[in-house]
Amino acid sequence: MEQIIQLVPVMVGAGVALLATVVGSWSLYYFVERRERQRQLRIQLGELLSQAYEVEHWLKRLRSAELLNGPALNDPSPMKTVKMIARLYVPVVRPEVRRLDRAVDKFEEWVHEGVAEKRVTRSVSDKTLEKYSEVQKSVLDAITDLANRAESLVIQR
Repeated sequence: MEQIIQLVPVMVGAGVALLATVVGSWSLYYFVERRERQRQLRIQLGELLSQAYEVEHWLKRLRSAELLNGPALNDPSPMKTVKMIARLYVPVVRPEVRRLDRAVDKFEEWVHEGVAEKRVTRSVSDKTLEKYSEVQKSVLDAITDLANRAESLVIQR
């Protein structure tokens, strides 16, 4: 009995050491994993915003190519990349991406209306060209909302 009593402090110490090892390992893994997820989120949000701004540039080139007789536009829309990143890596920004997608669709519809008008009259009317600021503002507002949401995600994590 006396020997068992002498072993109690050793056993308690071993239990505490084992518990500390398990909890310490788990905590380290949790914090390293959390930091890695935050880093990946920042990277994906950066790529998402980069592509969103590229969408705006692409739309300007589309307008130039189709309505203003500028150089042909052979590049695909970067909107596909924006939607892919949002769907796979940052689903929390899907509402903002949907808003941007709708704004891009309206912009493209405006371009197609201008192209149809240009086929018939050989020019684009001032009335159609005046709508540019409206559709452009819609795209810029959607990109701004997306950027603000991305910033808030980075700050709160």
